[in-house]
Amino acid sequence: MFSCHRNTVSNIKKLVNKNIKTKVMEILTTDRYLTFEEIENNFNFLLNRSTRPKSNKKSLNQEEKKIVVDLFVNSNYSYRRIANHLKQQGKDTAIFTEGKIRKVLKDNQGKKRRTRTVTGQRRDLYDYQAIEAFECLQYDTKHILDQHALPQAIYDKFQYLPNLPIYQWTIIDVKTRIRFLAWSHSLSSTFGMQFLTYTINWLRAHGITRHIKIQCDMGSEFYSGSKKKQAIWNVELESYNAEIYDTEGQKWKQNIIERSHRIDDEWFYCPRGTFISTRNEFIFEAQKWIINYNNRPHYGKYMAGATPQQKLSSLGYYNSNEICNFPCLILEDFFTILQNQLDPSYAQNVLTFYHLQKQMGYLHLVGFFSMIFQLHQSLLRSFLQHHEDFLNASRDFQEKSIFHFRLSPVRQLNQH
Repeated sequence: MFSCHRNTVSNIKKLVNKNIKTKVMEILTTDRYLTFEEIENNFNFLLNRSTRPKSNKKSLNQEEKKIVVDLFVNSNYSYRRIANHLKQQGKDTAIFTEGKIRKVLKDNQGKKRRTRTVTGQRRDLYDYQAIEAFECLQYDTKHILDQHALPQAIYDKFQYLPNLPIYQWTIIDVKTRIRFLAWSHSLSSTFGMQFLTYTINWLRAHGITRHIKIQCDMGSEFYSGSKKKQAIWNVELESYNAEIYDTEGQKWKQNIIERSHRIDDEWFYCPRGTFISTRNEFIFEAQKWIINYNNRPHYGKYMAGATPQQKLSSLGYYNSNEICNFPCLILEDFFTILQNQLDPSYAQNVLTFYHLQKQMGYLHLVGFFSMIFQLHQSLLRSFLQHHEDFLNASRDFQEKSIFHFRLSPVRQLNQH
């Protein structure tokens, strides 16, 4: 015996009257037994089934679901990055919301592929919540001629056109992912030191006064992993309240900057390389790329889709936009004079920059840096006069950043 509420009995009676055929009702009034098949066919409406809706008009249709699944399979993006990617393609954000995309991936077992340790433990390289902006930087170079990353036409263009640089110099801030880029036609430890001090002066000129730690690999464009040369670099950087150290051959410690180099290939060299044939076109595109990267969403640790500029602004920096608008540099334009002062018998692997200090002294070095920055201003001004498009794209950047920066490095050196 079992009991139930009277409303339940009433509902069952209504279902029976609605669903059972007259012939079955007649059989029930006789002594004849119904077979199991007849009971299953005629009384299945009494089964305890889920009341879950069979469909949802607000969910994605089959075609839209296919777009999401295909994008995930080909890119291994998370649901948040897929939503941003579809937004950039012009898809309706009211349809392709993060919640709907996440539901589609869940229904299709679309779990992002990750590389784990044996125990499954995840350990961060840095304490991202404790460090400050520009406290930890990573420094590396990228060889643009990479057959695994570039189409053949673009690869040939950078390989055979002598006016296009083939090396990219990158400094990235670990906290905000802001990048400072430069390019060159050759690698040199002179360039390695000068671009680093140029970037530090850029930060000092915009009010960044904290101690800066720079991590690099053991490349010859830096100090080749030599502890003696590292000490000499740090003597020079001490006047900038900065220090440098290397990864000691552990390449995974440079994962943040190495991952950003993949973005360079996918979002700059491959799509924009077809529009670059001359030196001026490269400078124009490279300047736009520096600004674009610092203002594009980032999905690294503790970034949550914010742009590097937005991340820096959220930390209380009112001049975040000016800091992100770093000028495009071709290092031969500014530091070839420095190389010409050096003894050519020293190889690039030897830090020729140090012998210059002995020849010129620190007072002459300060004056030399002043000459370098004045040359930077005059060359850039000459370039802008002949390229109106570039002037319109970066007028605000030039007025607020470059001309304010010209004397700041000298002032910073004099303070020390």
